[in-house]
This record gives sequence, structure tokens and C-alpha cells, in this order.
Amino acid sequence: MGANQTRAYQPRARKRRSRGSFLLGLVVLALSVVASYQLFVLAYNFTRDEHTFPVARVVILGELKYITREEIAATVGKIAGGKNLVTLDLARLHNALVQMPWMAQVAVQKRFPDTIVVQAHEHSPSARWRTSGVYDNTTDSVFYPDMRDVDDLRLVMLSAPHDSLAGELYQHAAQFIALCQHTPYLIKEVHLDAVRGYRIALEGDVWLILGRETSPKLPLIRLKRFLQAFPQTKLKLSEISYVDLRYDNGFAVGERDPNYNGVTGTTTTQETEQENSAAGQGDAAPNAAPAD
Repeated sequence: MGANQTRAYQPRARKRRSRGSFLLGLVVLALSVVASYQLFVLAYNFTRDEHTFPVARVVILGELKYITREEIAATVGKIAGGKNLVTLDLARLHNALVQMPWMAQVAVQKRFPDTIVVQAHEHSPSARWRTSGVYDNTTDSVFYPDMRDVDDLRLVMLSAPHDSLAGELYQHAAQFIALCQHTPYLIKEVHLDAVRGYRIALEGDVWLILGRETSPKLPLIRLKRFLQAFPQTKLKLSEISYVDLRYDNGFAVGERDPNYNGVTGTTTTQETEQENSAAGQGDAAPNAAPAD
């Protein structure tokens, strides 16, 4: 009986100890959760405090010609200077930097404890775009910087009704320029109008009217015709306002008005005879150089 009573008593003791251990474990767990939460709150508030990890340095990487490092540092300073590096919005900083006219691409990174790293890539000017823009062939984009930065660059001027046509026009201009290499004719401007008609301005303000590309490479073919045939006319470019190449054979020449101001391109009354003779046919030609 004593042995049986002992066996009956021992399970009750173990149950009491197990229940106590369980309750103690719950208390310890609760205290650990509370402590962990408090530590998290303290750490969270610490890292987000404006006096923690303040931005104090800017590292600027990349070869720069048109944007100064001082300009980049000033832009970073306005947005990030003294701000908490942890909470700093890099997207806002990136957007501010990429708005700089000469900035083609930019990458921004955080470097703890106090540094912003800026990797900058500038636009490469390939041609002027109208009177106030520049075209970058490497990024196929038009941007609008201070045009004084490109005054010393001998860039061809392109113009078209929409910026989206800049890439296409640049490719045609490159073909025209390549064709005129090793000739006395220097291309200054290439224009594409609303009806997709091409015009070229040569050095000396002489316009070549190439017309629309109704068949593959037709403007290029007409330019070749000019380069081959015009020297045979013995005409002087200084006396010419425009050459209209929109004929199946030959071309029409408009004589420059003595009062020509380099912009309007008006011609004299003698042009009709010269046009019919040079063109080799009786088709009427425009009475003035094409307008912009």
C-alpha cells in the first residue's frame, strides 16, 4: 500500500511543478517581448533622429565638362545637407540631379555614416536643335542647356516640328554631311518641315531644297545631283539664294537679291530664266527660298 500511495502521489507533484514552470516561462517570454519592443523603439527613434547620421560629405564620380562639381554638391546640399542619411529620400535627390540640363544619367547611393555618392554622366552634344536645344545621339534625346556652352562648337543645326523626330533627322544629316566631305560645300543646317520635306543650308546661307522622301534615299540622290552638276554651271554660291532640286532632271537656281539679309532669302526677277535653263524643263519653281 505504501508503494502504491507513493506512486499515486508523485504524478501530482510533477503536475504542480510543470504548471509553475509554464507560467514562469510565459512571464519570462512576456518580459522578453516587452524588452525587445522597447529596444526596437529606442533603436528606431535613434536612427531616425535628425541628429543621427547627418549627411556631411558628397563624393562625385564621373568625367565632367559642362557641369561643375560645385553645382552638383550645391544641389545635393539643398536637399540632403544635414539630413538623416537613413531616412533620406534618394528618389527626390535623383530627380533633382537629373533635372540639371547637361545631366544625361545619374546614380545616387548612401555610404554610411555620413556620405552621399553621386555617379554622374553628362550629355554629349551631337547637333544643335532649333535655336535653343541640343541633340545627344548617344542617348537619342534633346535637352535644353545654356546655349553659350555650345557657342564654340561647330555643330550642325537641326530642326523639325517635334523633338521626337530629332534622331531620324540626325541620321539623315549625317548622310548629307558624309556626302559633302571633300567638297567645297559645308552644311550648316538641316530642316525637316511639316510635310516631311528636307532643306539644307550651306555655309554662305544658300538653301538646297531636297523635297520629300517619296522614295528611298531620294533627298540623298538629289544632293548627289547638286554636287555633280552645280560646278559645271560656273555659278557663284555668293550670288545664289537657293537651289531647288525637286525636279526629275536638273534643278532651278534662285539668284540672291542685292538686299538679301541672310534670313528671308528673297530673289530677283531674273530667277525665272535661270530656273528654266538649269532645270532643263518648263516646270515652275518657287518664287523665293523656302521659309523656316
